[in-house]
Amino acid sequence: MKSTNHIFKSIETQRLFELDGFVVVDLVDEYLLDQHINSTLLDKLKPSGTFYSSSFSDDEGFKDQIDSEINLLLKPVLKDLLFDHKSLGTSILIKSQGSEGKMEPHQDWTVVDESEFSSVTIWIPLEDVDATNGALSVIRGSHKLSSMVRSPFFENPLSEINDLLINDLELIKLKRGQAIIFNHALIHSSGVNYSTNDRVALTYGFTPKEAQLIFYTKDGQYIDKYVVPDYFFKDYNTSIGQKPSIGDVVDRLNFNEDNKFILRKDYFNFKVQKSIQMKSQQKSKALFKSSKDQDFFDKNGFIKLPLLKAAQIDELTKYYNHLALKDENGFGFHVSMDSVDEERGREVRDYVWSVVIPELNHHLENFKPYVASYVVKEVNPKGVVPAHQDWSFVDNENEGYSSITCWIPLVDTSLENGCIGAIKGSHHFFNNYRPSPSPQTPVPLSSHMFSIFPYLTTIEMKAGEVLLFDNRTFHASLPNTSNGVRLAVGVGITQADSTLVHYYLKPDGLKNTLLKYNVDEDFFLRYNNSRLSKLYDSGAFINDYKLVGEISYNLTQLSSNELVEMIQGSGNQYNDPMCERLQLLYGDDVLKSFESNDDDNSDVDQITDTRNFFEKYSPTNIYNEILNRIKRN
Repeated sequence: MKSTNHIFKSIETQRLFELDGFVVVDLVDEYLLDQHINSTLLDKLKPSGTFYSSSFSDDEGFKDQIDSEINLLLKPVLKDLLFDHKSLGTSILIKSQGSEGKMEPHQDWTVVDESEFSSVTIWIPLEDVDATNGALSVIRGSHKLSSMVRSPFFENPLSEINDLLINDLELIKLKRGQAIIFNHALIHSSGVNYSTNDRVALTYGFTPKEAQLIFYTKDGQYIDKYVVPDYFFKDYNTSIGQKPSIGDVVDRLNFNEDNKFILRKDYFNFKVQKSIQMKSQQKSKALFKSSKDQDFFDKNGFIKLPLLKAAQIDELTKYYNHLALKDENGFGFHVSMDSVDEERGREVRDYVWSVVIPELNHHLENFKPYVASYVVKEVNPKGVVPAHQDWSFVDNENEGYSSITCWIPLVDTSLENGCIGAIKGSHHFFNNYRPSPSPQTPVPLSSHMFSIFPYLTTIEMKAGEVLLFDNRTFHASLPNTSNGVRLAVGVGITQADSTLVHYYLKPDGLKNTLLKYNVDEDFFLRYNNSRLSKLYDSGAFINDYKLVGEISYNLTQLSSNELVEMIQGSGNQYNDPMCERLQLLYGDDVLKSFESNDDDNSDVDQITDTRNFFEKYSPTNIYNEILNRIKRN
């Protein structure tokens, strides 16, 4: 027996609708579409303005004709697609060329008890739609964002977070005859029609047959809840803003002025939880042989496991000593790939692989390595590695592919010698590309060094253990203040069937476009960050690998408070031992530095510091910034 909110006869379609808040289906035959919605009918429309809906027409006879044709078109297909339902009404929407036709992110009215039922729209374009002619965009899963009721009598509850929503919208391209079927609580919008033709679409609204229709109005400090008849919404569009002339008030609620908008912190918490839930629902490209390890990694973005034996640790240490590498920049942190030429880098990579890969096979399956290097932290009180994400190495991260760093210390690591710290769940926070080079490329964490550090989970390790972390995971480390070098090796791995890619900031000075290249393992030997940085500064392109496209580069911009909300919402707690360590290193007032947000609680638009992340937070600048904050306090 179906539940009261079961809409689709297909179990899989119902599952996707519940998860995402919408589904896309091949709905109607183009021949039938032409029969029912033809020029004879469309020529009778008298659109005014850039956006027009036939539901606003005063011609009841014409609206009945439209309703009849759309119902005749859809009745045969909906019989197979849906359980018993009732129509809320139909319309023809016309979007003409011009910026006035843009629809900002919004949700449709609350017309049923959404704790028990869903109200739904079927949206069917009469031609192919995409970004050029005003296709719909949605925020996947946003029907679960809030239980606020929605009505033309209330202000838009999304108005406080509109700037955040725009970055999260997903364009839904449709072919003629396809449809998007979406929950009225789903956040959706439509862009400008840049084409020379009108964008015409049909809509069909419905609810489960047994759902009671409701409507909300506001009267001073009160909200009145009406029970209305099934035909109510077919007529009400011509009376929007007026109290219903039919129906009964069944409840009166106090209107809370402090609870009329969805807050930014609530939206960030929703994003974290949605990302975790949706990733758990996806068919993951598993790498771990143990499902328990895979689940832990998917949730947290990292996992620590045993790996190397004493003899292998000794072997790798002796090989490193043979290389005789030096910290040429004096930052206290360097990697062997940046210190040797391509051929020597290949030798190091292949040697590390020969020792490490056979041992990784005990934990992983169906993977391939793409890079390997020694990772060295010298004794240096200024050797802070700021919180960051690593490059994007693989294509289609949103389809379950991932790149992972296997970080293997060859000595025991602790707070004293700069063990790694990570933010649990942060690989879920942003859906961003992570391009080269640094410091030229702006990154999302550019103003959040002091917001992130106090919440790091510091991971002390025994020599030979391995920390596997998703390259999207925020990670950092304190300086090495011990008596010896903190020596480690790092191996990059990904799924065996993944495609290696590299994203390079287009050297045109605009910093809003990425160049996407298909690459191989040798790319990372040939192009370290130093070379890519010089290439960018000279205005040059990567010419010896295939350019496969240009991609718009838009940053997710957050205030420090908003980022902390996300960090805490993912289960991260203030790290007292690490902050006490910083207190010992830099003085009694350093904790105040971390309690004071990087942007001093200002909105991101008000930040005037134009330095990017790596300029502002080089190891030396971090050290100086801490000292300056101590002096100010």
